[in-house]
Amino acid sequence: MSAMNDVRTAGPARANLSAGRLTAYGFSVEANIGHNPMRYLLARRFTAGPGKGDAVTALFVLRPDVLLGTYVWIVEDPAAGSCSVRTYLPTMKEPILVMERLHFDCLPLTEVGYLDLMAWPHPSLNRVGHETDPCLSVAHEVAKPDRAARLRRYRGPASVPGLHVTDVIAEEHEMVVARVIHRDARQVRRWEIVELGAAFQDKLPRRIRVSRPETGHRTDFLRTSDAIPIPEAAFEGSPEELCEAIVRRLRRESVDLG
Repeated sequence: MSAMNDVRTAGPARANLSAGRLTAYGFSVEANIGHNPMRYLLARRFTAGPGKGDAVTALFVLRPDVLLGTYVWIVEDPAAGSCSVRTYLPTMKEPILVMERLHFDCLPLTEVGYLDLMAWPHPSLNRVGHETDPCLSVAHEVAKPDRAARLRRYRGPASVPGLHVTDVIAEEHEMVVARVIHRDARQVRRWEIVELGAAFQDKLPRRIRVSRPETGHRTDFLRTSDAIPIPEAAFEGSPEELCEAIVRRLRRESVDLG
């Protein structure tokens, strides 16, 4: 049966950006936004084993210098149906709680989507069954022709009228390999894995591409280190302390963080 003719929604995908058996880990990422080279650190902790319980995800911006100190802090609890996103930029006095309707946008001045950092689908998304919507043809286009995949489609919450999200899940790895976001009938953003990583870290993506079809803009995010274990207790301190702990650990692994 052709994979993209199958729009079943049954069967969970594993947590996004999971890294094998690691329950607390971090890695480095580079990208170019226009002519600006960007460097990031991403860290995640699961409280009940890989992909289980709740998850804390942190993203830190190391470059450019004007954004140094910027971070995103996401706490997800699927059992409670909750998701909290806080962000901090150096121009702010203190971190701010991001409103739900902005969870489907990007961190300011970047192409880093909050939705793409989350371990699981946002709890305010509403599952869509077999009905036709504008996402379907695009998901066909994104899915690789030789990749057995299924679609998982959602409508956004009332706070974001006209939002549709389609995830493409590769059945071989049970992971989301592409995501398409529509506002009404307009495709506004596409996220897709273009290079998978090593098997020992559950194919943690090596390269991810974000594109905006309306403008032709495209950004590639390259993972520049393996996922390295981070002590779970490091997530209990301040974001700044967690960032420093990851930097020290990566430098011990001889990762150049500039």
